Amino acid sequence: MFTIFRMEVEADYIGLLLIASAGYDPRVAPKVYEKLGKFAGDSTFGDYFSTHPSGTQRAKLLAQAKIMEEAFSIYRDVRAGRRVEAFL
Repeated sequence: MFTIFRMEVEADYIGLLLIASAGYDPRVAPKVYEKLGKFAGDSTFGDYFSTHPSGTQRAKLLAQAKIMEEAFSIYRDVRAGRRVEAFL
């Protein structure tokens, strides 16, 4: 269960870097997950038995300073016309 959970978190992280490298503002991603969490009716208790983090939990993880700084740095480079070689 925890391996799948960890893989989902890693997929969200990679997705955040990919959207930033495509020129989309990564700061929007946590807001999207928050909205999805409200729509899906997230509950803390449900997270315990789930193999996937809730929308609310995903939003918090993606909004962490270190993760968001990395994604935003890529986004700024792309928007400034600088090529991003590799980020993974």
